[in-house]
Amino acid sequence: MTPLLVLAEFGCSSDGEAELRAQLERTLAETRATPGCLQATVWERPAERRFLFTTHWTDAAAVTRWVENDFHRTVLMPGFRRWCVEGAFSEFTLAADHDRARKCAACGRWTSARPGWSEQGPATCRQCGGAL
Repeated sequence: MTPLLVLAEFGCSSDGEAELRAQLERTLAETRATPGCLQATVWERPAERRFLFTTHWTDAAAVTRWVENDFHRTVLMPGFRRWCVEGAFSEFTLAADHDRARKCAACGRWTSARPGWSEQGPATCRQCGGAL
């Protein structure tokens, strides 16, 4: 399987930011519950009222399922037209995947895991077994 990365970036008005923020948890929950969603996160630049949604999907059909999701169609799509002053969408296929590494707070060693695009791992230190 070659994951599909979809980026959705939004810049909000000051009123729109509050509206979007009120929908963030449900947006992530609905996205993650969509069959074929491998991971969904949101990054913020609060000083600029900007949001970057990063989602990984099994394939384009999974993205279509999200676009057709009732919450997406009835709340988010019309909401973004009111809340946002800028928006961009991009899709990328994975050409290469490199290990994700985390440093252990207990022993200071690095542990790597795949897939690198996933925030799921590594969960334990390869050296001391501590939680990462």
